[in-house]
Amino acid sequence: MKIWIKKIIYILPAFIVLFSCEPKIEVPAPSAGSADFSRYIAVGNSLTAGYANGGLYQEGQSMSFPNIIAQQINAVQEINFVQPDIPGNGSGYFYLKSLDLSTDPPDVEFDSYDADPNWLQQLTGPFNNLGVPGIRVKDITFKGYGASPQVNPYFYRMLGGKDPNMSYLEMVQESNPTFFTCWLGNNDVLGYATSGGAKGIGGEPGTGIDGLTPIDQFQALYDMLIQALTANGAKGIVVTIPDVTLAPFFTTIPWNALVLDDGQAALANNVYSGLIDTQIRAKVKEKVIELVVTEEAVKTYVIPQVATGAVWQQAYQQAIDGGATDAQAKAIADAYVASADGQAAIAQLVTDLEAELRNHLLGDHANHQELEQLYAIIDNELATNTTLQQGIAQGITDLTNAYDNDLLPPDQKAALDAAIDQGTQEQIAAFKAAGIYPVFQAGPNGFVAEVPVTETNPLGIKQLREGELVLLTALLDGQLEGLAALSPQPSQYILTDEELANINTYTEAYNQIIRGHASGPDIGVVESSDILKDIKDGIFLHGVEVSGDFLTGGAFSLDGVHPTPRGYAIVANSIIAAINKEFNANVPTVIINNYPAVILP
Repeated sequence: MKIWIKKIIYILPAFIVLFSCEPKIEVPAPSAGSADFSRYIAVGNSLTAGYANGGLYQEGQSMSFPNIIAQQINAVQEINFVQPDIPGNGSGYFYLKSLDLSTDPPDVEFDSYDADPNWLQQLTGPFNNLGVPGIRVKDITFKGYGASPQVNPYFYRMLGGKDPNMSYLEMVQESNPTFFTCWLGNNDVLGYATSGGAKGIGGEPGTGIDGLTPIDQFQALYDMLIQALTANGAKGIVVTIPDVTLAPFFTTIPWNALVLDDGQAALANNVYSGLIDTQIRAKVKEKVIELVVTEEAVKTYVIPQVATGAVWQQAYQQAIDGGATDAQAKAIADAYVASADGQAAIAQLVTDLEAELRNHLLGDHANHQELEQLYAIIDNELATNTTLQQGIAQGITDLTNAYDNDLLPPDQKAALDAAIDQGTQEQIAAFKAAGIYPVFQAGPNGFVAEVPVTETNPLGIKQLREGELVLLTALLDGQLEGLAALSPQPSQYILTDEELANINTYTEAYNQIIRGHASGPDIGVVESSDILKDIKDGIFLHGVEVSGDFLTGGAFSLDGVHPTPRGYAIVANSIIAAINKEFNANVPTVIINNYPAVILP
């Protein structure tokens, strides 16, 4: 199952507190409270714009959450709420052509509506809904962000009659709101998440697209945004950034949805062992030959000198401690190392150093603490003696060629084979324990993912474990069909523990900044992650169940990230509840059943 899927830009994080329908309760009259809604401005991105099903189109835009809120505000204060209306199918979007829920995963077929030929026509404002799909906090001061459709087509169409280089912040500054909602910042983390962190924290060089906005930059720009909104005393609501990975785009495919029977598991194990064991053995061979050559060079050229020097130094120091002059002490030390006792002491020290040399070269220093100073001298020689280094390098080349061409004496070849075999098995066991070497069994198995090659993971793959995520695009792009499901999944389809930790760290840092602006009496805050968790687990609202299930949950549209109209109604009700609480208002909420979910074929 393959589908062209538009760039996903934003995510749902809203919910409403249930209210009682107990009869005979006096309902307070609608009221604006301490809020002045006469010029309500909505700042945000695709979610604020009404984006759904992979596009912005007329029907979706008409049910944007700011438009729903504005309609409800009219019950308490008459306002005129203007959106940058988009014609017909707008930028184009996709729909559900067929669905078979009897399969696992469901057999789904999508199709798409073409963009309206006039959707990029520029409009003349001013507008109340300033939602611009794709915009990040990072972009708000970018002059030229809407200069052409190639940069941001949604902002471009809002700049009719204006300076084409106007920044988004400048548009906010001239909007002069009396009241605002601000839900901006999701895209500063969402691009990284929906691309599987494939481009790293920094994202695309120059633009940072699909990366994470630096926290200090987010702080400075978000502060400027709120200052622009409140410059003339406006009140409003800010919304935090949710844990974006709770959306169906990230939760639909289990990490261990690779279900195999006994034969398939055996085949998978054989295929991977055939690919990996040879690679591991080659790396182990390099390490073993390097170790053998280095060990022999150190034993031959370094340890005798180090041992002789140590015995001489000990004899010299004892003579000095006994009252000898420097010249006398040197003569005594020279005589001692030449004597039978001195040679015996040197030989014993050579034996001691050689006994633990291999362990030392492998990084195990536990058994030779008393010799640590002498091994430090050996390490310095290996690090600084260019003649020694050149000799070792040539020795590695010579031994490798002899081994590969079967030119070694049988006993030496057998010894190397045994060391390489043992090292290979030890490395395989270690990689399996770390989840780097995939292991399959009958039943559910973790998918295999491509990861960066590092010193600790030279294979560049790992098997997913619980908590790591497979993105919806892996399913939509056919990555999970047939034998392709057994192949290492490219980074853009997977979120590993490390990438999820980055998302969590940056999201929480951004949210601390957002919450910091809701500490006074004029700005309230809507916390989104707890709300999204409730929706993911399933809740009943107005007699209907809403959940985070893909296609059938009711809250999320076909792109797995943006809300359905029903989801937008939930967002609107959540923000209305915050308005009523923060400003002692009584703006009525909406009945979510009046708004459609995914339209099933």
